[in-house]
Amino acid sequence: MDHDDPGRPVPGPPEQPGDPGEPAAEPAPPAAGSGAEPGSGWAAPGARPPAAGAPWAAPGQESGHRQPPYPQAPDPAWAAPGTAPPAGAGWAAPGARPAAGGAYGGPHGPGAPGAPGQPPGHPGAPAWGRPWAPRPGVVALRPLTLGDLFNGAFGYVRANPRTTLGLALIVSAVANVVSAIGMGGYLSDYGVLIEESLQDPYAAPSSDFPIAPWSIAAMYGGALFSYIGQIVLTGLLAAVVGMAVLGRHVSMSEANALVRGRLGAVFGVAGLLFLIGLGWSLLLLGVLIGAVVLGMGVDPLAGVLVGFFGVAAVVAAGVWVFVRTALAMPVAVLEHIGPGRSLARSWRLTQRSWWRVFGITVLAQLLASLVVNLLATPFTLGGTIAALLGGGAAWATVVAAMLSFLGTVLASTLASPFVIGVTTLLYIDLRMRREGLDLRLQAAAQSGQHTGPEVYRTDYEPAYTAAAPGAPGTPGSPYGGAPGPAPYGQGGPAPGGYPSGGYGGPA
Repeated sequence: MDHDDPGRPVPGPPEQPGDPGEPAAEPAPPAAGSGAEPGSGWAAPGARPPAAGAPWAAPGQESGHRQPPYPQAPDPAWAAPGTAPPAGAGWAAPGARPAAGGAYGGPHGPGAPGAPGQPPGHPGAPAWGRPWAPRPGVVALRPLTLGDLFNGAFGYVRANPRTTLGLALIVSAVANVVSAIGMGGYLSDYGVLIEESLQDPYAAPSSDFPIAPWSIAAMYGGALFSYIGQIVLTGLLAAVVGMAVLGRHVSMSEANALVRGRLGAVFGVAGLLFLIGLGWSLLLLGVLIGAVVLGMGVDPLAGVLVGFFGVAAVVAAGVWVFVRTALAMPVAVLEHIGPGRSLARSWRLTQRSWWRVFGITVLAQLLASLVVNLLATPFTLGGTIAALLGGGAAWATVVAAMLSFLGTVLASTLASPFVIGVTTLLYIDLRMRREGLDLRLQAAAQSGQHTGPEVYRTDYEPAYTAAAPGAPGTPGSPYGGAPGPAPYGQGGPAPGGYPSGGYGGPA
């Protein structure tokens, strides 16, 4: 038969067995410009043509060989330049062999398996969001979340229980002796007043002023001593927190040596804050007096409105100033600057972060107040019962004073370190976000050199002695050299550190 005979049968693929009565599946049409005949499939030069309906095969593969599914890895890895990433890695650095799984196999980053400081195939930090960072101490050296701040405030107490609780116990015990004596006298006088009222409810009190003046004076004088003790404790524990971030444990004598030269600045900050509070109180009193005068002389409704809105405005202004200056204490201790500059520094650090600082500070104070009330209430109740049973006896006054003293010291010992820790860590967090302090702390932590609180100073210049390639102190790198890759299992940031302008994860 002639080759051009139109009736000549064209060889085609063998028929595939199927169920009786089931129509045969039509082959997919060939791609335009492929040059393949319908139903013949496509095969590389020299390869056996695939059967009809067989899936596409790459050159060199057997016909009918199905391509394995798209490789997926639970945690895609990251490969350094010049290395081959493991299978399933999302992407490869320039010059590295691409891994199976495609160019966009999934999230990647410094915290993924295979990153510098991460063991191969080991899931590190979350793939998306906040990058991995070393943690030599109580917090990771990166911008901190609310959980990081609170965990760090508890963590430094657990890491240094003898120093933190010991300092808090000693300072609180010394500072609260006077107030405890005043509280004991007050409870004793109050017990006498209650006993007289129970014996004869209609009888006139034996004295125009049933509470002895000396007990009132002792209570307010004790409050002043307690404020001074809180100032000293804040300075001591701020240095302890700063060292705990770097993984250093300091003793009570070392903490005292670190803060000995900074107590003048700490008291100066406390004096300025006291003057600010005094001015706020006088302003509030002036608004109240002006509202009363306006209500009595002009219009009662006008006096009420002026008093309400005036007091609200003064209170709001006072809270705003308090938050802007809340970090002055740790600034004075860790940055070694004077009282006025410490207030100005706190003012700048809290700029554009007022609500965050306000919320975290209020929450920390609420938690501390809850602890104080839970611990001090049983002792106060016991002192009141002793005063009622004693009826003004000397033993009742002594027992009430002792119970009040024990409750106050115990509550202050447990609550004060937490509040101071949150405040100091909040200061460090803001410097990490604004100034890249995390890079400096990473370099200091990995240098192997003895580092003190001077690392927090703005004019800090490290004196590294290491000269090996990649070691901290290499010329041309920030803060005396960016930290090099840490050995396996020890962690460490990637060379060059992280950007200080912000991170992708939630704040």
